[in-house]
Amino acid sequence: MSSFMHKARKILEQPVCDSCLGRQFAQLVSGLTNSERGRIVRTIVAMSIDHEKAAEEDKKLDLSNFVHMKFHNLHVDRHEPKACSICGGLFAAELDKWAEKVKAAASGYEFRTFLIGTRLSSQLLDSEERLWERAGIDWVEPIKSELNREIGKRVEKILKVKFDQKNPEAVIMANFDSGKAEVQSNPLFIYGEYQKLVRGIPQTKWPSGKYKTSVEQIIAKPYMKATAGKEHKLHGLGREDIDARCLAWRPFVLEILEPKKRFIDIKALAKKIEKKVRVQGIRLSNIQEVREIKEAKLDKSYRGIVVCKGRILPQELGKLNQLTGAIINQRTPKRVMHRRGDLLRKRKVVQVKFKPKGAKQFVFEVTGEAGLYVKELVSGDSGRTQLSVSELLANECVLKDLDVIKIHKK
Repeated sequence: MSSFMHKARKILEQPVCDSCLGRQFAQLVSGLTNSERGRIVRTIVAMSIDHEKAAEEDKKLDLSNFVHMKFHNLHVDRHEPKACSICGGLFAAELDKWAEKVKAAASGYEFRTFLIGTRLSSQLLDSEERLWERAGIDWVEPIKSELNREIGKRVEKILKVKFDQKNPEAVIMANFDSGKAEVQSNPLFIYGEYQKLVRGIPQTKWPSGKYKTSVEQIIAKPYMKATAGKEHKLHGLGREDIDARCLAWRPFVLEILEPKKRFIDIKALAKKIEKKVRVQGIRLSNIQEVREIKEAKLDKSYRGIVVCKGRILPQELGKLNQLTGAIINQRTPKRVMHRRGDLLRKRKVVQVKFKPKGAKQFVFEVTGEAGLYVKELVSGDSGRTQLSVSELLANECVLKDLDVIKIHKK
């Protein structure tokens, strides 16, 4: 007897439905559902035992598997088939009910694509493992995979949505332990570029509540209201200091977590953002663009007023040209050491410009590599930054009214 027939007969020693029978041969012949495949296998075994006129090895078969078939040489009592020993009748009668459970759970959520998963009960897992111990796993497909697929087909039809394994807008879980369907809405990502036109607000929300608002909260407010999202995060290409303005257009992605509504006019909502912050280039985004923004290292240009302790002559400012092209050694500034490790960073100054503004002040513009601490480039941070403006001018200097004026895109 072939290994195929031996396996089929082993499985049919207990009552089994077409889906659970066919699933054990899922890797043989494509283009069939497991139910269709199971019907074929059942028919082949039935023909075999009818031909053999109930040979000795056929006495182990559970003949309730064949109650709907008519034999020439074998008598089978006519009664209702027994419940499947693997799924308990799940594939025969329960899948449409699960699709309805998903529909109820998805009420109030907007999504076009989904991914489905199942959390199997211990009973289903045990039944499948006992079958594999008895009949082997040569060509099988796990019951979990078939349930995902078959419930997914019904969800597509009943909700008019599409299965998408790579970029689903919602994840559906059929929980066979609890008997409930659960829907998890994946984040909504919105790309844009912002300007911060006032000083005194951070880029992102502070957990301590020290600042009443932030760029993140200002941008997120109309989108949170429209989406009924649970939380939000702002992923910016770098960040400006709280007391600095950002007059350049800084790329960002706003992430709305667990949104219920996705079909929104994101460009129209941008017009409702408070005037402290301006945005442009609003469009839908994705997690990959978040990674790209986080990894981007772009040069930036800054402008501010340098205030010196002593008088400074205009001709002395020429010493600052030594900064152009210089590699600056910067230890983590004292002002941020409470939240960052003490590291030595080397950053290049691409260009500096300066213009006198009174006896003790001058306008200072600098373009530098990403991560250059500009305030410390001016002050020297008690020697933690070398070279510095203070060092070159032999004068104690601080930077005031700092603005980010350009983010140099590659």
